[in-house]
Amino acid sequence: MLWVIFWVLVSFFAVVGLMETLLFLLEIIALRRISSIRKVSLRVELSGNAENTEYILNTLLLMLNRVDIGDEEATLEISDGGISDRMRADILEYCEKNPWVRFTYDQ
Repeated sequence: MLWVIFWVLVSFFAVVGLMETLLFLLEIIALRRISSIRKVSLRVELSGNAENTEYILNTLLLMLNRVDIGDEEATLEISDGGISDRMRADILEYCEKNPWVRFTYDQ
């Protein structure tokens, strides 16, 4: 009985892995067919205060890199929609480390 459960689980994860691989290949093929896009830029307006600023920015960069199909490097533009001073300092520090991230705010 234990072997049956084992093989059912192995089969399930094999099917899931195969489906993920096929979806990944289809996504690559579909994105490579678009040749008119030269540059991708993601603009996000942040507001409020968050303790995990670096996590938020890393997540946005991962989203941006997932759709980046142009010749030039993709950029992430963060706009100030009323964020706290501490979060603004964290974003500016992150921008210094990552030149493809820009921060715009009104002073």
